[in-house]
Parts: sequence; C-alpha cells; structure tokens
Amino acid sequence: MHFGIFSNGFRPHTTAAQSYDEDIREIVLADKLGFRDVYISEHHGEPPYINRVDTIPVPELMMCKAAALTTQIRMGSAVRLAHIQHPLDVAIQGAVTEHLLGKGRFIFGFGTGFPSPLFSEERGLTFEDRHARLQESLEFIEKCWTSDEIFDWDGEHWQAKGVVALPKPLSGAHMPMVTATDTEAIIKMSAERGYGMLTAFLESAERVRAKGDQYEQFAGAAGIAGARKNILASRCVYVADSYEEALEDLRPAVAYETSIQAERGFLKVIKKLLNLDVPNDERAIDVLAGAGLYLLGEPDRIAGQIRDLYEASGGFGTFLIVSGKDWASSEKRARSMTRFMEEVAPQLRHLEPEDAAG
Repeated sequence: MHFGIFSNGFRPHTTAAQSYDEDIREIVLADKLGFRDVYISEHHGEPPYINRVDTIPVPELMMCKAAALTTQIRMGSAVRLAHIQHPLDVAIQGAVTEHLLGKGRFIFGFGTGFPSPLFSEERGLTFEDRHARLQESLEFIEKCWTSDEIFDWDGEHWQAKGVVALPKPLSGAHMPMVTATDTEAIIKMSAERGYGMLTAFLESAERVRAKGDQYEQFAGAAGIAGARKNILASRCVYVADSYEEALEDLRPAVAYETSIQAERGFLKVIKKLLNLDVPNDERAIDVLAGAGLYLLGEPDRIAGQIRDLYEASGGFGTFLIVSGKDWASSEKRARSMTRFMEEVAPQLRHLEPEDAAG
C-alpha cells in the first residue's frame, strides 16, 4: 500500500497567503516523511466562504511552489473542474505544470466536483450538462496533448478554431491521470485507460466497494489485471495519545467547518450518502468519528480501522489522510502526520489490493 495526503483546504479566513503557507508546510513535511502523493482540492469561492474560509481555486499554482521545496512527492489536483474551463486552457496549464514539476511528479486529476450549480452558472454554462461537457473536454484535451496538427473543434459544448496547443506534456501522450466520479461512463473510461480513481473520505466502505467492483470489471473486460491498485481511499486521520485527546483537539475546528458546510448543503450530501445526521455544533466530531469517517487516537487503533476499511471496501492501492485543516495546532498536526508514517503506515504497507479483491 502507498500513502499520501489529501490537502482538502478549509482554514478559517486570515489571508489566502497564510493559508497557502500552512498547506505548503504540510506538503513539505509529507515529502520528508515519505508520503508518495499529495492531492490538492480545487475549491472555488461560494457565498458561505466570504470572509470566513480561504480557498485554493488553482491548485496547480500551489504545486509549482511546493515542487521547488520538495524532492519526490507526486502532486495532483482533486480534482480539476474541467467542465467549467475551456479545454484548450486546461490542456495547456496541465502540460506546463508537468514540465515545471518534472516527469513523474504531476498527476492530472479531473472531475465535476461538488454538485453545485454555482460554478457552472458563474461562467454562463449549464449545470445539467456538466458530465457531458466534461467528457467532451477530455476528448479535446487529449487531442491537444497528442496532435501536432493545427485543428478546429466544433463540438456540442466547446468550439475552437486554429488550435495550437503548446507545450506538449513532458510525459508524452500518457500523462498520469486520476478522477473522482460517480458517473458510470467516466468510471468505464478511467478503468479502460488505467486512470486512478479517487474516493472521498465521506464515502462508506460499501460505496467504495461498489465503485471498485465496477471499475475492476470494466478494466478486466479491457484486459487490464490488478486494477484495484489504482483505487485511492481516504479518511480524516489524527494520531494522538488517546481517542479522547484527539476528539478534544479537533472539536472546535470541526464544529466551525460543519457550521459552514451546513450552509452550502454538504451535510445534506452526507445524509443522502450515509443516512447520517451530523449536528451543526460541537457534537459533529463525535458523530463523524463514530461513523468511521474520522479515524482518531492511538496508532494501533487507527491501523486497525484502516485495515477494516480495506477489507470491507475490497481493497485499494493508496490511502490518503486528509490535511489542510486547522485542527489543534500546526505542531500537533505535524506530530500526527509523523506518527502516522512511523507507527501506522508500517502496519499496512504489506497489504496488496489484488488479495482483497479475491
């Protein structure tokens, strides 16, 4: 099993600069500790965030700065909302980012993101067509990356004339890619092409298993074995001396985030996915931890919970711990990450997703 961090930024507003600096400190620490990957959320502004939360709408810019401060950690967006930006610009920015990070360090993540009409409507686009628009975007992007010919594009959702897409990706026609999706057509395409499949920390083991089974079946039909190694699972993880200490360290920050998430409809998503009622107050952490979405406490306890998730979900190749939060203090967060790699990860590295898939 490989390990990474999911930099799912949600820090109370100070300045974006201060929030980004803290995100980057965690990425630099992850690199030093031996985490293989970091996936950075693309979060756009929403009304509940105004003067309350700092967001990172262009994670590739953060990657480029972080790349100069790290040596080996791979970086990807989780995920690039390719359906709301012209595919020519997405293709060019992806290629430039790969050149700046170096071969093998950039992973192109794509998806439609949180199901809010706002992101589409702000740009004069329709929310209902987002999945079809994403699929057409991917075809356009692939042509930008692989064709040396100047071309026109007259699609259902995107138009362009005389396209000259430079530079081409450093890795050629096969840039590493991942997606986060519930759409069968995207799961099928990703499985057939060997793209990784991100799953969110709020997805139950049963939901991850169902998507993983579907992904594995599509890959098998395309003659690809061992596909489950391309599945990434995630949970909020905080290592402490006790479960009770962890609860109290996280309680204020989780209550703050929950209060804002309630305004944007996120708690309704959790209710729909998990039939879980998360209270909009300081009891939120108790419910989220009780449901196994937050793994808290001593290293052995957390390792056991991850093994349980692994077995119940059918196996996965990479486990991501959520970062980008203002839990406790910077020092305590760094201590948690360090203890995870020193005391939890060694108990799990031997796990092979092919074994779990049976």
